[in-house]
Amino acid sequence: MGLLDGALGNVLGNVLGNALGNGGKGGIDIAAILQWVEQQGGLQAILNKLQQGQLGDIVGSWLGNGENQSISGDHVQQALGSDAIAQLAAKLGVDSHQASETVAQLLPTLADKASPNGEVKQDELANYVGKLFS
Repeated sequence: MGLLDGALGNVLGNVLGNALGNGGKGGIDIAAILQWVEQQGGLQAILNKLQQGQLGDIVGSWLGNGENQSISGDHVQQALGSDAIAQLAAKLGVDSHQASETVAQLLPTLADKASPNGEVKQDELANYVGKLFS
């Protein structure tokens, strides 16, 4: 069973939607984005690509304590490649620019929640959601 299966995927989508300030609404399909993240090799693989793309300091701010630095959609597209962004755009029914901007908004929160001790762990988002509702 994957992290996004069933009700957990819906709850996770709402939690991350709230973290982005849209209450899980406004047309952003967080569950589809998280499924896409898994298809790209997981969050750590995406963060590695960003770090290789000279964005290590920004990624470090998401993993460490303190304020998360922002990233642009252009940086996302350059680091992850146009094919990966096109796949997400097709899932979301938006253009590639909007898909990369959405990922740029989501990644800081996603990385922050998945790495409470500075290290990304596969099950940390599930643990986070569980704590919210326990």
